[in-house]
Amino acid sequence: MEQMNVEQSMKVNIDYSKPELPASARRLEPLVWKDGNAYCCVLGPDAQTGVFGCGDTPELALADWDEHLAQHMATTSEEDNEVTQYVKDVLKADDTEVW
Repeated sequence: MEQMNVEQSMKVNIDYSKPELPASARRLEPLVWKDGNAYCCVLGPDAQTGVFGCGDTPELALADWDEHLAQHMATTSEEDNEVTQYVKDVLKADDTEVW
């Protein structure tokens, strides 16, 4: 799966081992960056075809992303979407349920 990238200066370093983060974020480690006053995160090639979230803090962006990930997984088949296939492959490899 292709992962979106942003300028290094915009990226936010996240400690994905923090237990207060959503389990899906800890496992899949979406990209988080600051855009003006907002924080955004995405898993996938871009915000339109990947799973996107945003918020006033990195934690709120990850929580929003987690909600969108659950919606995405419930409504998109892996045959139709490389992000869905990637998520299922990662979770299957770990044999981990995150939602």
